[in-house]
Amino acid sequence: MALPRSDQNELVLPLLEDLLTDTPWDTFLRRLLSRAGADRVHLLVRAGAQPPTLHRRVEVHGWSGRDAGLELAALGGPSPALRPNRSYALDELRVVDNAKAREAQDEALARTRIGDARLIRIGAGERSVWLILLSERAPFGAADSALLTALAPAVELTAEQLDAIGRLRLRAAAAEESLALLGIGQAVLGADGAVLAADELWQTQQPALPPVEGGPFGDRRVAGDEQDPLLLRPLGADHSTVPATVASFRLPRREPPQSAAHILAATLGLSRREAMLAALLSQGMPLIEAGRSLRLTDETTRNYSKRIYARTGASGQADLVRMVLSGLAPLG
Repeated sequence: MALPRSDQNELVLPLLEDLLTDTPWDTFLRRLLSRAGADRVHLLVRAGAQPPTLHRRVEVHGWSGRDAGLELAALGGPSPALRPNRSYALDELRVVDNAKAREAQDEALARTRIGDARLIRIGAGERSVWLILLSERAPFGAADSALLTALAPAVELTAEQLDAIGRLRLRAAAAEESLALLGIGQAVLGADGAVLAADELWQTQQPALPPVEGGPFGDRRVAGDEQDPLLLRPLGADHSTVPATVASFRLPRREPPQSAAHILAATLGLSRREAMLAALLSQGMPLIEAGRSLRLTDETTRNYSKRIYARTGASGQADLVRMVLSGLAPLG
């Protein structure tokens, strides 16, 4: 069944329009509920090897959402054995080979006010979407089953796009958090110097941008003053279809010695106390002062220092600083 234009506009377009919102399925589900004359609609999503879990539930007539689990149980799970992209009627979901189980299911259906249902599993493998229409009294017809089947390609594509968007957001969040740990804030600037996108640290600091003269910034350069310098570099053509520039700043930041020490002990083969001393030395603290801050005797401090340089291969404090700052410790 091909979707008529009215259903494409009413049901499919919201899937596209709401992709980047916080509730991408809601408009579609509310309209599907109305279009099918249903009382409740369930959207379940299966990601990875996990069973399908309730993602959205829309209802009319005030039937409480806390009963969603009972509704799904009354329908039998839903069972992953159901064929993908095929619409099932309620009679096809009933227990047929066990009279006692059939009686228990009938009681569960009556208790949850399910008079009729239509269910479709969209997609297969590790990622799939389940749509379930429930009605208390009015029965569904063949047209409702055909509607769910016709909607399957659009719903599957939406699920794929939402999965891709979610992964991109995770990557962006991880990168932004790592940069923030290093004290780095960034923004992407358009050809006119306007901020197109900025991370949280940039938005918090609001650094002053240099004036733009003659179009894009072009080659990488340092702008601003000595107190608040910015590095400006063109965004590669692989990442942007329009001329854009990345503006970066860096705040002076020192990771807590305890966090750095934990990482140094794991990556450089140091004991906990040696790692704490190495962390303080990497922050520019003189050797004896660092040792005394750890309540070490001067002799013990010197012995620890010798072991640190021997185990790391550092040729001196400056080399140790380089090793620490270029390793994982700043991300602790």
